[in-house]
Amino acid sequence: MGADSDLVRRLTDEVFLAGDLGAIDATVADDFVSHDPPPGFSGDKEGFRGIAGLVVRAFSDRTMDFDDFVETTDGRVVENWAMLGTHTGEAFGIPPSNRKVRVRGMELWRCADGRIVEHWGTVDMSDLFANAQG
Repeated sequence: MGADSDLVRRLTDEVFLAGDLGAIDATVADDFVSHDPPPGFSGDKEGFRGIAGLVVRAFSDRTMDFDDFVETTDGRVVENWAMLGTHTGEAFGIPPSNRKVRVRGMELWRCADGRIVEHWGTVDMSDLFANAQG
């Protein structure tokens, strides 16, 4: 992997898996823009920090599998992933089910000058919603 892939992987490992929200400051640019944040979250760096915090609080014992991790020559990194974790905290208004859930996503990150500057992505939370139904 190249430097941009390493940066995105660091964000994933340190923030989403280890739960170190402080690592956002070392990996994400101050003028970061997320082009499709979930409802209730802004598309800036602080909105991203809020989303990361929600994931960390809502899902314990998180693990991540990568189907694809691709870097282009223009600073873009594509991540196709699946996270498995126990739903132990509220997530998007859904109370904890204490069940294992699988969340899948595909992310496109753009990196420049050693920081992540843009994000596009889609996340499939159907397993989370299905488990909430019992």
